[in-house]
Amino acid sequence: MKHTCNDIERRHYVLLVLSIIVVIGVTLSITMSLKGNNDDKPHVVLVIADDMGYNDIGYYNQFGDINTPYLDKMAREGMRLDRYYAQSICTPARAALFTGRYPYRYGLQGARPILYGSKEGLPVTEKQLLPQVMKDGGYNTYLVGKWHLGFSKWAFTPVRRGFDYFYGMYGGFADYLTHESAEPESDTKAFDLHEHRAEDITADGTIEESDERNTDLIAQTYGIHSERLFTDKAVQIIEEHDLKGGHPLFLTVSYMNPHSPLQALDEDLDRVPANITNQIRRQFSALMGSLDMGVHQISDALKRKGIYEQTIFIFTGDNGGAIQGPIDSKSLGGTNWPLRGSKWTIYEGGVKVPAFVRGPGIEPGTVNNELFHITDWFPTLAKLARAKIRMELDGVDQKDFLFGETKKGPRSEVVLELDPAYQQAALIRGNYKLIVGDPAPKPYHGVYEPLTGNSTWYFEDTDYTRTMYDDASQSCNNKVSTYLRNLENTDFSFRNMSNIGPFDHSTIRLYDLETDPGEHHDLYGAAGRMEQLAREMYDKLVERCADMAPLTFFNGEEFRDIEAAYSTLRLGSPVGLGGEQPRTIINKWRPWIP
Repeated sequence: MKHTCNDIERRHYVLLVLSIIVVIGVTLSITMSLKGNNDDKPHVVLVIADDMGYNDIGYYNQFGDINTPYLDKMAREGMRLDRYYAQSICTPARAALFTGRYPYRYGLQGARPILYGSKEGLPVTEKQLLPQVMKDGGYNTYLVGKWHLGFSKWAFTPVRRGFDYFYGMYGGFADYLTHESAEPESDTKAFDLHEHRAEDITADGTIEESDERNTDLIAQTYGIHSERLFTDKAVQIIEEHDLKGGHPLFLTVSYMNPHSPLQALDEDLDRVPANITNQIRRQFSALMGSLDMGVHQISDALKRKGIYEQTIFIFTGDNGGAIQGPIDSKSLGGTNWPLRGSKWTIYEGGVKVPAFVRGPGIEPGTVNNELFHITDWFPTLAKLARAKIRMELDGVDQKDFLFGETKKGPRSEVVLELDPAYQQAALIRGNYKLIVGDPAPKPYHGVYEPLTGNSTWYFEDTDYTRTMYDDASQSCNNKVSTYLRNLENTDFSFRNMSNIGPFDHSTIRLYDLETDPGEHHDLYGAAGRMEQLAREMYDKLVERCADMAPLTFFNGEEFRDIEAAYSTLRLGSPVGLGGEQPRTIINKWRPWIP
Protein backbone atom coordinates (compact mmCIF):
# COMPACT_ATOMS: atom_id res chain seq x y z
CA MET A 1 0.00 0.00 0.00
CA LYS A 2 1.37 3.33 -1.01
CA HIS A 3 1.40 6.14 1.56
CA THR A 4 1.11 9.69 0.45
CA CYS A 5 2.99 12.58 2.02
CA ASN A 6 -0.25 13.71 3.57
CA ASP A 7 -0.71 10.33 5.25
CA ILE A 8 2.79 10.47 6.70
CA GLU A 9 2.34 14.02 7.93
CA ARG A 10 -1.01 13.09 9.48
CA ARG A 11 0.58 10.14 11.28
CA HIS A 12 3.41 12.33 12.58
CA TYR A 13 0.87 14.86 13.75
CA VAL A 14 -1.15 12.20 15.60
CA LEU A 15 2.01 10.82 17.21
CA LEU A 16 3.06 14.34 18.26
CA VAL A 17 -0.35 15.02 19.83
CA LEU A 18 -0.29 11.68 21.64
CA SER A 19 3.25 12.41 22.91
CA ILE A 20 2.17 15.79 24.23
CA ILE A 21 -0.84 14.21 25.96
CA VAL A 22 1.40 11.57 27.56
CA VAL A 23 3.90 14.22 28.76
CA ILE A 24 1.10 16.35 30.20
CA GLY A 25 -0.41 13.31 31.86
CA VAL A 26 2.87 12.24 33.42
CA THR A 27 3.54 15.81 34.60
CA LEU A 28 0.09 16.09 36.16
CA SER A 29 0.52 12.67 37.75
CA ILE A 30 3.86 13.70 39.29
CA THR A 31 2.42 17.02 40.40
CA MET A 32 -0.62 15.39 41.99
CA SER A 33 1.61 12.77 43.57
CA LEU A 34 3.85 15.42 45.08
CA LYS A 35 0.84 17.37 46.22
CA GLY A 36 -0.61 14.24 47.74
CA ASN A 37 2.66 13.53 49.51
CA ASN A 38 2.58 17.00 51.02
CA ASP A 39 -1.13 16.91 51.85
CA ASP A 40 -0.57 14.50 54.72
CA LYS A 41 2.23 16.59 56.25
CA PRO A 42 1.28 18.78 59.21
CA HIS A 43 1.75 22.53 59.22
CA VAL A 44 4.38 23.65 61.74
CA VAL A 45 4.37 26.82 63.85
CA LEU A 46 7.43 27.36 66.06
CA VAL A 47 7.26 30.17 68.65
CA ILE A 48 10.39 31.31 70.53
CA ALA A 49 10.35 33.40 73.71
CA ASP A 50 13.45 35.49 74.47
CA ASP A 51 14.95 35.48 78.01
CA MET A 52 11.94 33.75 79.58
CA GLY A 53 12.95 32.19 82.89
CA TYR A 54 11.92 28.77 84.16
CA ASN A 55 9.50 30.41 86.62
CA ASP A 56 8.22 32.95 84.07
CA ILE A 57 5.40 30.90 82.53
CA GLY A 58 2.09 30.23 84.21
CA TYR A 59 2.27 26.46 84.50
CA TYR A 60 5.62 26.59 86.38
CA ASN A 61 5.12 29.89 88.20
CA GLN A 62 4.83 29.49 91.97
CA PHE A 63 4.42 33.13 93.01
CA GLY A 64 1.23 34.18 91.21
CA ASP A 65 3.01 37.00 89.38
CA ILE A 66 2.89 35.61 85.82
CA ASN A 67 -0.36 35.09 83.91
CA THR A 68 -0.14 33.13 80.63
CA PRO A 69 -3.54 31.40 80.27
CA TYR A 70 -3.32 30.67 76.55
CA LEU A 71 0.18 29.17 76.71
CA ASP A 72 -0.95 27.11 79.70
CA LYS A 73 -4.00 25.90 77.78
CA MET A 74 -1.97 24.92 74.74
CA ALA A 75 0.52 23.07 76.96
CA ARG A 76 -2.40 21.11 78.45
CA GLU A 77 -3.60 20.28 74.94
CA GLY A 78 -0.25 18.71 74.15
CA MET A 79 2.97 17.50 75.76
CA ARG A 80 4.98 19.50 78.28
CA LEU A 81 8.73 18.95 77.98
CA ASP A 82 9.99 19.04 81.57
CA ARG A 83 13.63 18.07 80.90
CA TYR A 84 14.16 20.45 78.02
CA TYR A 85 17.48 22.25 77.50
CA ALA A 86 18.58 25.09 75.26
CA GLN A 87 21.80 27.15 75.51
CA SER A 88 22.85 29.86 77.96
CA ILE A 89 22.33 32.84 75.62
CA CYS A 90 20.50 33.91 72.45
CA THR A 91 22.91 33.36 69.55
CA PRO A 92 24.11 29.83 70.44
CA ALA A 93 20.53 28.74 71.16
CA ARG A 94 19.23 29.89 67.78
CA ALA A 95 22.25 28.40 66.05
CA ALA A 96 21.62 25.04 67.75
CA LEU A 97 17.94 25.15 66.79
CA PHE A 98 18.50 25.92 63.11
CA THR A 99 21.54 23.67 62.57
CA GLY A 100 20.63 20.68 64.75
CA ARG A 101 24.27 20.77 65.86
CA TYR A 102 26.03 21.89 69.03
CA PRO A 103 27.43 25.43 68.71
CA TYR A 104 31.00 24.32 69.46
CA ARG A 105 31.07 22.60 66.06
CA TYR A 106 31.06 25.98 64.27
CA GLY A 107 32.57 28.36 66.83
CA LEU A 108 29.46 30.04 68.28
CA GLN A 109 29.56 28.48 71.74
CA GLY A 110 29.84 30.26 75.08
CA ALA A 111 27.86 33.08 76.66
CA ARG A 112 28.65 35.35 73.72
CA PRO A 113 25.96 36.92 71.55
CA ILE A 114 26.63 38.36 68.11
CA LEU A 115 26.82 42.12 68.60
CA TYR A 116 25.66 44.91 66.32
CA GLY A 117 28.50 45.75 63.95
CA SER A 118 30.10 42.33 64.52
CA LYS A 119 31.61 40.63 61.48
CA GLU A 120 30.77 37.15 62.70
CA GLY A 121 27.73 35.08 61.79
CA LEU A 122 26.54 31.51 61.62
CA PRO A 123 29.20 30.15 59.22
CA VAL A 124 28.01 29.50 55.69
CA THR A 125 29.72 26.11 55.94
CA GLU A 126 26.58 25.14 57.86
CA LYS A 127 24.86 24.62 54.53
CA GLN A 128 21.62 22.92 55.51
CA LEU A 129 19.64 24.84 58.10
CA LEU A 130 16.22 23.81 59.39
CA PRO A 131 14.26 26.15 57.08
CA GLN A 132 16.10 24.72 54.06
CA VAL A 133 15.30 21.17 55.19
CA MET A 134 11.63 22.09 55.55
CA LYS A 135 11.73 23.76 52.14
CA ASP A 136 13.25 20.58 50.68
CA GLY A 137 10.30 18.75 52.24
CA GLY A 138 7.83 20.91 50.33
CA TYR A 139 7.12 23.57 52.95
CA ASN A 140 6.77 27.32 52.52
CA THR A 141 9.12 28.81 55.11
CA TYR A 142 8.69 32.06 57.04
CA LEU A 143 10.60 33.80 59.83
CA VAL A 144 8.95 36.61 61.78
CA GLY A 145 10.91 38.33 64.55
CA LYS A 146 14.44 37.97 65.86
CA TRP A 147 17.27 36.38 63.83
CA HIS A 148 20.50 37.10 65.81
CA LEU A 149 22.76 34.87 63.72
CA GLY A 150 24.73 37.59 61.97
CA PHE A 151 24.17 40.17 59.24
CA SER A 152 27.58 41.54 58.23
CA LYS A 153 27.16 39.68 54.90
CA TRP A 154 23.98 39.08 52.94
CA ALA A 155 24.99 35.40 52.99
CA PHE A 156 24.33 35.37 56.75
CA THR A 157 20.76 36.71 56.50
CA PRO A 158 17.55 34.65 56.74
CA VAL A 159 16.38 34.50 53.11
CA ARG A 160 19.87 33.37 52.12
CA ARG A 161 19.62 30.54 54.70
CA GLY A 162 16.40 28.84 53.59
CA PHE A 163 13.55 31.15 54.56
CA ASP A 164 11.21 32.23 51.76
CA TYR A 165 10.26 35.34 53.72
CA PHE A 166 11.69 37.32 56.65
CA TYR A 167 10.09 40.15 58.61
CA GLY A 168 11.99 41.10 61.74
CA MET A 169 15.25 42.16 63.31
CA TYR A 170 18.81 41.09 62.59
CA GLY A 171 20.23 41.70 66.07
CA GLY A 172 19.71 40.70 69.66
CA PHE A 173 17.52 43.48 71.04
CA ALA A 174 15.96 46.79 70.13
CA ASP A 175 13.64 49.42 71.50
CA TYR A 176 10.17 47.81 71.35
CA LEU A 177 8.64 51.02 69.96
CA THR A 178 11.27 52.81 67.86
CA HIS A 179 12.90 49.53 66.71
CA GLU A 180 16.31 51.14 67.12
CA SER A 181 19.19 49.46 68.84
CA ALA A 182 22.81 49.98 69.79
CA GLU A 183 25.26 48.11 71.91
CA PRO A 184 25.61 49.54 75.42
CA GLU A 185 28.32 52.20 75.59
CA SER A 186 27.87 52.95 71.87
CA ASP A 187 26.50 56.29 70.74
CA THR A 188 25.31 54.85 67.44
CA LYS A 189 21.66 53.87 67.21
CA ALA A 190 20.15 52.38 64.09
CA PHE A 191 16.80 51.00 62.99
CA ASP A 192 16.60 47.19 63.07
CA LEU A 193 13.47 46.04 61.27
CA HIS A 194 13.58 44.46 57.81
CA GLU A 195 11.34 42.75 55.28
CA HIS A 196 12.85 40.45 52.65
CA ARG A 197 11.64 37.79 50.26
CA ALA A 198 13.71 35.09 48.61
CA GLU A 199 12.80 36.53 45.22
CA ASP A 200 14.53 39.78 46.28
CA ILE A 201 17.92 38.04 46.02
CA THR A 202 19.86 39.46 43.10
CA ALA A 203 22.33 37.69 40.79
CA ASP A 204 25.28 38.72 42.96
CA GLY A 205 23.65 37.36 46.13
CA THR A 206 22.69 40.71 47.67
CA ILE A 207 19.10 41.64 48.44
CA GLU A 208 17.36 44.45 46.64
CA GLU A 209 16.54 47.24 49.11
CA SER A 210 15.55 50.70 47.95
CA ASP A 211 15.74 53.76 50.21
CA GLU A 212 12.05 54.33 49.50
CA ARG A 213 11.16 50.84 50.71
CA ASN A 214 13.25 51.29 53.85
CA THR A 215 11.84 54.69 54.72
CA ASP A 216 8.28 53.42 54.17
CA LEU A 217 8.95 50.54 56.60
CA ILE A 218 10.28 52.95 59.23
CA ALA A 219 7.36 55.35 58.85
CA GLN A 220 4.78 52.54 59.03
CA THR A 221 6.18 50.81 62.12
CA TYR A 222 7.75 53.55 64.25
CA GLY A 223 5.86 53.70 67.55
CA ILE A 224 4.13 50.30 67.20
CA HIS A 225 5.17 47.67 69.75
CA SER A 226 7.24 44.90 68.16
CA GLU A 227 5.07 42.16 69.68
CA ARG A 228 2.06 43.63 67.89
CA LEU A 229 4.00 43.93 64.62
CA PHE A 230 5.27 40.35 64.79
CA THR A 231 1.90 38.91 65.80
CA ASP A 232 0.04 40.80 63.08
CA LYS A 233 2.54 39.66 60.46
CA ALA A 234 2.29 36.02 61.61
CA VAL A 235 -1.52 36.21 61.44
CA GLN A 236 -1.32 37.73 57.95
CA ILE A 237 0.97 34.92 56.75
CA ILE A 238 -1.48 32.30 58.06
CA GLU A 239 -4.47 34.05 56.50
CA GLU A 240 -2.78 34.39 53.10
CA HIS A 241 -1.30 30.88 52.99
CA ASP A 242 -2.55 28.98 49.94
CA LEU A 243 -3.95 25.68 51.19
CA LYS A 244 -4.45 24.46 47.61
CA GLY A 245 -0.87 25.07 46.56
CA GLY A 246 0.45 21.75 47.86
CA HIS A 247 2.92 23.38 50.27
CA PRO A 248 2.36 23.12 54.03
CA LEU A 249 3.31 26.02 56.29
CA PHE A 250 6.51 26.29 58.35
CA LEU A 251 6.27 29.52 60.34
CA THR A 252 8.81 30.56 62.98
CA VAL A 253 7.72 33.46 65.21
CA SER A 254 10.70 34.62 67.25
CA TYR A 255 9.46 37.22 69.72
CA MET A 256 11.77 39.60 71.58
CA ASN A 257 9.44 39.39 74.63
CA PRO A 258 10.32 39.45 77.49
CA HIS A 259 13.94 40.50 76.75
CA SER A 260 15.06 43.92 77.97
CA PRO A 261 14.43 46.82 77.58
CA LEU A 262 11.30 46.34 79.70
CA GLN A 263 8.78 48.35 77.67
CA ALA A 264 5.27 47.03 78.20
CA LEU A 265 2.20 48.84 76.90
CA ASP A 266 -0.33 50.24 79.39
CA GLU A 267 -3.03 47.83 78.22
CA ASP A 268 -0.70 44.89 78.96
CA LEU A 269 0.27 46.34 82.35
CA ASP A 270 -3.44 46.62 83.21
CA ARG A 271 -3.75 42.83 83.00
CA VAL A 272 -1.00 42.26 85.59
CA PRO A 273 -2.50 41.46 89.02
CA ALA A 274 -2.62 44.55 91.25
CA ASN A 275 -0.87 42.72 94.09
CA ILE A 276 2.33 42.61 91.99
CA THR A 277 3.72 45.95 93.10
CA ASN A 278 7.35 45.73 92.04
CA GLN A 279 7.55 47.87 88.91
CA ILE A 280 10.36 45.87 87.26
CA ARG A 281 8.49 42.61 87.75
CA ARG A 282 5.23 44.22 86.57
CA GLN A 283 6.88 45.26 83.32
CA PHE A 284 8.36 41.80 82.83
CA SER A 285 5.03 40.10 83.65
CA ALA A 286 3.23 42.39 81.19
CA LEU A 287 5.67 41.45 78.42
CA MET A 288 4.97 37.76 79.09
CA GLY A 289 1.25 38.53 79.05
CA SER A 290 1.68 40.32 75.72
CA LEU A 291 3.48 37.30 74.27
CA ASP A 292 0.69 35.07 75.57
CA MET A 293 -1.93 37.22 73.83
CA GLY A 294 0.15 37.06 70.64
CA VAL A 295 0.13 33.27 70.76
CA HIS A 296 -3.64 33.39 71.35
CA GLN A 297 -4.10 35.47 68.18
CA ILE A 298 -1.89 33.12 66.17
CA SER A 299 -3.85 30.08 67.37
CA ASP A 300 -7.14 31.84 66.54
CA ALA A 301 -5.83 32.56 63.03
CA LEU A 302 -5.01 28.86 62.60
CA LYS A 303 -8.55 27.99 63.72
CA ARG A 304 -10.16 30.48 61.32
CA LYS A 305 -8.02 29.01 58.54
CA GLY A 306 -9.27 25.54 59.50
CA ILE A 307 -5.78 24.13 60.16
CA TYR A 308 -5.39 24.35 63.96
CA GLU A 309 -5.82 20.60 64.39
CA GLN A 310 -3.46 19.93 61.47
CA THR A 311 -0.67 22.06 62.96
CA ILE A 312 2.26 20.98 65.11
CA PHE A 313 2.69 23.94 67.47
CA ILE A 314 6.05 24.19 69.27
CA PHE A 315 6.83 26.67 72.03
CA THR A 316 10.36 27.08 73.41
CA GLY A 317 12.57 29.47 75.32
CA ASP A 318 16.05 30.26 74.02
CA ASN A 319 17.89 30.48 77.36
CA GLY A 320 17.20 31.03 81.05
CA GLY A 321 15.73 34.19 82.48
CA ALA A 322 17.95 37.26 82.79
CA ILE A 323 18.54 38.41 86.37
CA GLN A 324 20.85 41.38 86.00
CA GLY A 325 22.35 43.24 83.04
CA PRO A 326 26.03 42.35 82.57
CA ILE A 327 27.05 45.94 81.86
CA ASP A 328 24.73 48.39 83.58
CA SER A 329 23.82 46.04 86.49
CA LYS A 330 20.11 46.78 86.08
CA SER A 331 17.68 44.12 87.23
CA LEU A 332 15.95 42.58 84.22
CA GLY A 333 12.92 41.06 85.90
CA GLY A 334 13.22 37.34 85.16
CA THR A 335 13.47 34.47 87.59
CA ASN A 336 14.45 30.82 87.25
CA TRP A 337 13.41 29.84 90.77
CA PRO A 338 13.85 27.18 92.12
CA LEU A 339 16.72 26.59 89.70
CA ARG A 340 20.14 28.04 90.37
CA GLY A 341 21.76 30.63 88.12
CA SER A 342 20.71 32.93 85.32
CA LYS A 343 21.05 33.50 81.62
CA TRP A 344 24.81 33.50 80.79
CA THR A 345 25.43 30.48 83.08
CA ILE A 346 25.58 26.72 82.65
CA TYR A 347 23.67 26.18 85.87
CA GLU A 348 20.16 24.83 85.31
CA GLY A 349 18.73 28.34 85.55
CA GLY A 350 20.70 29.34 82.46
CA VAL A 351 19.92 26.40 80.20
CA LYS A 352 16.75 24.60 81.33
CA VAL A 353 13.74 26.38 79.85
CA PRO A 354 9.98 25.90 79.43
CA ALA A 355 8.84 24.16 76.25
CA PHE A 356 5.86 22.20 74.95
CA VAL A 357 4.45 20.76 71.74
CA ARG A 358 0.85 20.14 70.70
CA GLY A 359 -0.79 18.91 67.54
CA PRO A 360 -2.07 15.86 65.68
CA GLY A 361 -0.69 12.65 67.15
CA ILE A 362 0.49 14.29 70.39
CA GLU A 363 -1.32 12.87 73.42
CA PRO A 364 -3.01 15.78 75.28
CA GLY A 365 -2.15 16.37 78.91
CA THR A 366 1.14 14.47 78.86
CA VAL A 367 4.36 15.42 80.62
CA ASN A 368 7.66 14.29 79.12
CA ASN A 369 10.43 13.79 81.69
CA GLU A 370 12.93 12.45 79.18
CA LEU A 371 15.94 14.46 78.00
CA PHE A 372 15.25 16.82 75.11
CA HIS A 373 17.65 19.40 73.64
CA ILE A 374 16.85 22.30 71.33
CA THR A 375 18.91 20.62 68.55
CA ASP A 376 16.38 17.76 68.52
CA TRP A 377 13.76 19.80 66.66
CA PHE A 378 15.89 19.64 63.49
CA PRO A 379 15.83 15.86 62.90
CA THR A 380 12.33 15.53 64.39
CA LEU A 381 10.82 18.05 61.99
CA ALA A 382 12.91 16.73 59.10
CA LYS A 383 11.33 13.32 59.73
CA LEU A 384 7.86 14.89 59.66
CA ALA A 385 8.75 16.69 56.42
CA ARG A 386 10.24 13.48 54.97
CA ALA A 387 13.27 15.53 53.97
CA LYS A 388 16.81 14.25 53.51
CA ILE A 389 19.44 15.37 56.04
CA ARG A 390 22.84 15.94 54.46
CA MET A 391 24.94 16.83 57.55
CA GLU A 392 26.03 15.04 60.71
CA LEU A 393 23.71 16.16 63.53
CA ASP A 394 23.87 16.25 67.31
CA GLY A 395 20.10 16.53 67.50
CA VAL A 396 18.21 13.29 68.13
CA ASP A 397 15.02 12.39 66.26
CA GLN A 398 12.29 12.46 68.93
CA LYS A 399 9.33 11.89 66.59
CA ASP A 400 8.49 8.33 67.65
CA PHE A 401 8.67 9.24 71.32
CA LEU A 402 6.59 12.41 70.95
CA PHE A 403 3.92 10.52 69.04
CA GLY A 404 3.75 7.68 71.58
CA GLU A 405 5.27 5.04 69.33
CA THR A 406 8.03 4.35 71.87
CA LYS A 407 7.92 4.64 75.66
CA LYS A 408 11.55 5.58 76.28
CA GLY A 409 13.14 8.81 75.06
CA PRO A 410 16.05 8.31 72.62
CA ARG A 411 18.44 10.84 74.18
CA SER A 412 20.76 9.80 77.05
CA GLU A 413 23.10 12.82 77.26
CA VAL A 414 23.43 16.49 76.34
CA VAL A 415 26.61 18.52 75.85
CA LEU A 416 25.51 21.85 77.31
CA GLU A 417 28.76 23.72 76.77
CA LEU A 418 32.29 23.34 75.50
CA ASP A 419 33.98 26.72 75.69
CA PRO A 420 37.78 26.96 75.59
CA ALA A 421 37.84 30.74 76.06
CA TYR A 422 36.56 30.46 79.63
CA GLN A 423 37.69 26.84 80.11
CA GLN A 424 34.08 25.96 80.81
CA ALA A 425 32.12 22.83 79.91
CA ALA A 426 29.05 20.90 81.00
CA LEU A 427 27.58 17.49 80.23
CA ILE A 428 24.35 15.82 81.32
CA ARG A 429 24.34 12.03 81.31
CA GLY A 430 21.15 10.45 82.60
CA ASN A 431 20.37 12.18 85.89
CA TYR A 432 23.91 13.44 86.45
CA LYS A 433 25.40 16.74 85.42
CA LEU A 434 29.12 17.49 85.31
CA ILE A 435 30.39 21.08 85.25
CA VAL A 436 34.01 21.89 84.43
CA GLY A 437 35.29 25.34 85.36
CA ASP A 438 33.35 28.23 86.82
CA PRO A 439 29.66 27.78 85.89
CA ALA A 440 28.88 31.49 85.96
CA PRO A 441 30.36 34.95 85.93
CA LYS A 442 29.63 36.73 89.19
CA PRO A 443 27.03 37.56 90.47
CA TYR A 444 24.96 34.81 88.84
CA HIS A 445 25.68 31.85 91.13
CA GLY A 446 22.63 32.16 93.37
CA VAL A 447 18.98 31.15 93.52
CA TYR A 448 16.75 34.16 92.87
CA GLU A 449 13.11 34.69 93.81
CA PRO A 450 11.03 37.26 91.90
CA LEU A 451 11.48 40.92 92.74
CA THR A 452 9.00 42.20 95.31
CA GLY A 453 8.09 45.52 96.87
CA ASN A 454 10.40 48.33 95.82
CA SER A 455 13.50 46.18 95.48
CA THR A 456 15.74 46.55 92.44
CA TRP A 457 17.86 43.50 93.21
CA TYR A 458 17.09 39.92 94.10
CA PHE A 459 17.39 38.00 97.32
CA GLU A 460 20.29 35.61 96.80
CA ASP A 461 21.00 32.61 98.99
CA THR A 462 24.78 32.89 99.12
CA ASP A 463 25.17 29.61 100.97
CA TYR A 464 25.30 27.93 97.59
CA THR A 465 27.97 30.18 96.12
CA ARG A 466 31.43 28.67 95.87
CA THR A 467 34.40 30.40 94.30
CA MET A 468 36.38 28.33 91.83
CA TYR A 469 40.02 28.87 90.86
CA ASP A 470 40.95 31.65 93.42
CA ASP A 471 42.91 34.27 91.43
CA ALA A 472 42.23 32.60 88.09
CA SER A 473 38.48 32.70 88.78
CA GLN A 474 38.55 36.41 89.42
CA SER A 475 40.65 36.91 86.31
CA CYS A 476 38.14 34.95 84.26
CA ASN A 477 35.19 36.88 85.67
CA ASN A 478 36.92 40.16 84.95
CA LYS A 479 37.44 38.99 81.39
CA VAL A 480 33.74 38.15 81.07
CA SER A 481 32.93 41.72 82.03
CA THR A 482 35.63 43.04 79.71
CA TYR A 483 34.33 40.91 76.88
CA LEU A 484 30.80 42.21 77.25
CA ARG A 485 32.04 45.79 77.40
CA ASN A 486 34.65 45.74 74.66
CA LEU A 487 34.85 42.38 72.97
CA GLU A 488 37.47 43.13 70.36
CA ASN A 489 40.05 44.03 73.02
CA THR A 490 39.55 40.90 75.12
CA ASP A 491 42.78 38.93 75.57
CA PHE A 492 42.40 35.14 75.72
CA SER A 493 46.09 34.37 75.38
CA PHE A 494 46.08 32.95 78.91
CA ARG A 495 43.84 30.07 77.74
CA ASN A 496 44.53 26.90 75.79
CA MET A 497 42.03 27.39 72.96
CA SER A 498 41.96 23.73 71.97
CA ASN A 499 40.79 22.22 75.25
CA ILE A 500 38.82 22.76 78.46
CA GLY A 501 40.03 23.16 82.02
CA PRO A 502 41.95 20.51 83.98
CA PHE A 503 40.43 17.65 85.94
CA ASP A 504 41.04 18.46 89.58
CA HIS A 505 39.08 19.08 92.75
CA SER A 506 39.01 22.85 92.33
CA THR A 507 37.34 22.87 88.89
CA ILE A 508 34.90 19.94 88.85
CA ARG A 509 31.31 19.85 90.11
CA LEU A 510 28.89 16.93 89.88
CA TYR A 511 25.15 17.07 90.62
CA ASP A 512 22.34 14.52 90.72
CA LEU A 513 19.54 16.45 89.01
CA GLU A 514 16.87 13.93 90.02
CA THR A 515 17.38 14.47 93.74
CA ASP A 516 18.97 17.93 93.52
CA PRO A 517 17.46 19.90 90.59
CA GLY A 518 18.63 23.16 92.19
CA GLU A 519 22.30 22.07 92.09
CA HIS A 520 22.92 22.73 95.78
CA HIS A 521 24.89 19.60 96.69
CA ASP A 522 28.13 18.92 94.84
CA LEU A 523 28.76 15.16 94.76
CA TYR A 524 32.40 15.58 93.86
CA GLY A 525 33.99 18.80 95.09
CA ALA A 526 36.91 18.83 97.48
CA ALA A 527 36.02 15.46 99.01
CA GLY A 528 36.59 13.63 95.71
CA ARG A 529 33.44 11.50 95.90
CA MET A 530 32.07 9.74 92.78
CA GLU A 531 35.41 10.27 91.08
CA GLN A 532 34.98 7.47 88.56
CA LEU A 533 31.72 8.87 87.14
CA ALA A 534 33.13 12.40 87.14
CA ARG A 535 36.25 11.20 85.32
CA GLU A 536 34.22 9.31 82.69
CA MET A 537 32.05 12.34 81.98
CA TYR A 538 35.07 14.64 81.87
CA ASP A 539 36.84 12.32 79.41
CA LYS A 540 33.73 12.41 77.21
CA LEU A 541 33.94 16.21 77.08
CA VAL A 542 37.65 16.09 76.26
CA GLU A 543 36.85 13.68 73.41
CA ARG A 544 34.39 16.23 72.04
CA CYS A 545 37.12 18.86 71.89
CA ALA A 546 38.42 17.14 68.75
CA ASP A 547 35.26 18.31 66.95
CA MET A 548 35.53 21.89 68.19
CA ALA A 549 35.81 24.65 65.55
CA PRO A 550 37.77 27.86 66.21
CA LEU A 551 35.68 30.50 67.98
CA THR A 552 34.20 32.83 65.36
CA PHE A 553 35.19 36.00 67.24
CA PHE A 554 38.72 34.80 67.98
CA ASN A 555 40.23 35.17 64.54
CA GLY A 556 42.88 37.84 64.95
CA GLU A 557 41.00 40.31 62.73
CA GLU A 558 39.38 43.61 63.56
CA PHE A 559 36.22 42.26 65.11
CA ARG A 560 33.63 45.01 64.71
CA ASP A 561 33.01 47.89 62.36
CA ILE A 562 30.16 49.95 63.77
CA GLU A 563 30.51 52.79 61.30
CA ALA A 564 30.25 50.51 58.26
CA ALA A 565 27.30 48.53 59.64
CA TYR A 566 24.58 51.13 59.10
CA SER A 567 23.36 53.51 56.43
CA THR A 568 21.72 56.90 56.90
CA LEU A 569 18.28 57.43 55.40
CA ARG A 570 16.35 60.65 54.85
CA LEU A 571 12.67 60.08 55.57
CA GLY A 572 9.96 61.52 53.34
CA SER A 573 8.01 62.72 56.38
CA PRO A 574 9.15 63.19 60.00
CA VAL A 575 8.59 60.42 62.54
CA GLY A 576 8.36 60.97 66.26
CA LEU A 577 7.30 59.16 69.40
CA GLY A 578 5.76 60.76 72.48
CA GLY A 579 7.78 63.78 73.52
CA GLU A 580 10.54 62.96 71.06
CA GLN A 581 11.45 65.61 68.52
CA PRO A 582 10.24 64.36 65.10
CA ARG A 583 13.13 63.20 62.94
CA THR A 584 13.70 63.25 59.21
CA ILE A 585 17.01 61.35 59.29
CA ILE A 586 17.50 57.89 60.79
CA ASN A 587 20.18 55.17 60.64
CA LYS A 588 19.47 51.57 59.62
CA TRP A 589 21.57 48.47 60.24
CA ARG A 590 22.50 46.58 57.06
CA PRO A 591 25.06 44.10 55.69
CA TRP A 592 28.29 45.79 54.59
CA ILE A 593 30.79 43.07 53.65
CA PRO A 594 30.64 41.72 50.05
